[in-house]
Amino acid sequence: MLEAVFDTNFLMLAYQFKIDVLSGLSELLGKYKAVTCAGVINDLKKIGAGKGRDSAAASYALKLLKLSEVEVNDNAKDVDGWILNYCVRKGAVACTVDRELVRKLKKEGVKVVILRGKSRLQFA
Repeated sequence: MLEAVFDTNFLMLAYQFKIDVLSGLSELLGKYKAVTCAGVINDLKKIGAGKGRDSAAASYALKLLKLSEVEVNDNAKDVDGWILNYCVRKGAVACTVDRELVRKLKKEGVKVVILRGKSRLQFA
């Protein structure tokens, strides 16, 4: 089964742009297994502890993770490095909107799902 690896900013898109990222991924990838690392969850918890729009987005992202089956791997300090290595090693699809990370992933031949036009998900 295809694995989709979530980055912090990708998960926060759901709230920020009112997008159903899980359904969007299902349409794009078909059946997939969601994967992230403990570093992403820790980032979301830190951001969610604050105030404002980003805090609300992070809190929503954490609820989203609880509602779906997400496998949490590793406790990486360098989240971007973990995502890159995991995707290369497992042949997984990365889900991020971090331009620098997208560039690195594409250089390694990893498929990347991004947000296009603030309304739909597509491959970079």
